[in-house]
Amino acid sequence: LSSLFFLDYLMFSYHIDKNIFNIFPSIPVLESKKTINIYIPSEGCRTIITEKREIYSGLEDENLVQRLFDLVADGSYFENTSENVPVNFLIKKIWLVDNQDGEGRICVIDLSPVILEKDTNVVKGSEDMFKESLDKTIIENVPGIKE
Repeated sequence: LSSLFFLDYLMFSYHIDKNIFNIFPSIPVLESKKTINIYIPSEGCRTIITEKREIYSGLEDENLVQRLFDLVADGSYFENTSENVPVNFLIKKIWLVDNQDGEGRICVIDLSPVILEKDTNVVKGSEDMFKESLDKTIIENVPGIKE
């Protein structure tokens, strides 16, 4: 009975053009990560610094934009930049639309309104630096985005 099963396996392998020693299927890649640059306002919002991060490379464009937004909002791993973004944002919707002149796409992010506490310190110029950092990060890491 064992030899019959073995001969059956040999015939089956022969008919599907499979190597008889290739018993188990190949192991798929569990994680596919890529290293990207993100831009973050420095401490005190004087300049924009660059840091490298690893993210999952199989993300759709909208999910990638949301992940990049979260990385920029979280701030630096090496400097104390938590004062630059003193709130937690909630993204309502992300639109990726074609530019009117036909060159690239535009990314529009709709955020829910956030009310700051009365005792929250806001760093001067942090909003503009955050927007500029987010622009640079998304334009560099999402293919086709121009604005």
